Amino acid sequence: MKKIMGSFLIALLLLTFGATSFAAEPKGWKFELMPYLWYVGIEGDVTVNDQEYDFDRSASDVFDAVEFGGSFLGVIQYNRFLFWHQFDYLSLSTDELDAKDQPARVDFDSDVMINETAVGYQIDGFYEGQTFDLMVGVRVLNMENDLKVHGSGTRSKSYDVVDPMFVVRPCIPILPSMIKGLVFNPTLAIGGGGDSELVYELFPQIQYKFTDNIAMRFGYRTVGYKFEGDNNEDNELNVRFSGLTVGLGVLF
Repeated sequence: MKKIMGSFLIALLLLTFGATSFAAEPKGWKFELMPYLWYVGIEGDVTVNDQEYDFDRSASDVFDAVEFGGSFLGVIQYNRFLFWHQFDYLSLSTDELDAKDQPARVDFDSDVMINETAVGYQIDGFYEGQTFDLMVGVRVLNMENDLKVHGSGTRSKSYDVVDPMFVVRPCIPILPSMIKGLVFNPTLAIGGGGDSELVYELFPQIQYKFTDNIAMRFGYRTVGYKFEGDNNEDNELNVRFSGLTVGLGVLF
């Protein structure tokens, strides 16, 4: 984990000191508000007493179980200073699954909320129109699970998982001489050392500005966690939320 974080910091420093200023200095306030849909699946593996088990729920399986869901991206920029926030919420219930997918006489409900917040600074890239947002922040995962066993009552458990992370958001114009307003704007994040051993995000996405005030985003997002037992290295959990995203928002 320390080697990964060190490599990431070195990359940030190289970007910071290697970039050359091409574009005009950004001035004043800028905002992006973008609700989006995340067609997400859940997969991973768990190791208990040195025995490994895999689990995999496709996006269609999760979609069948969703009672309510929503996601939102917000970016505030003042000159070169940035505030970035991303929010995702899923309310899942086995009541919405086919009977063949349910454990016998067992119902399971789960509310999952992921909050990512970061602040940082924007630097120019290596050619005109390219920028890098370099940020530090925190990811908070909240889960509330209810397991109802018919005839035995309901058991509830909640989790609050908090981890620091580093975030890089390059903005790279695509065919700027042919298509105005089309950019590759991925989100890359890595962290951990709080409640998790490792957290990460890989979010390649395309942004297209229809006008100065309306834009669409399309991409594929993966949010990952690695947990290890406090006193037993043979116990480990790796979980990934991943799937297609599409959003339409406003810029001003």
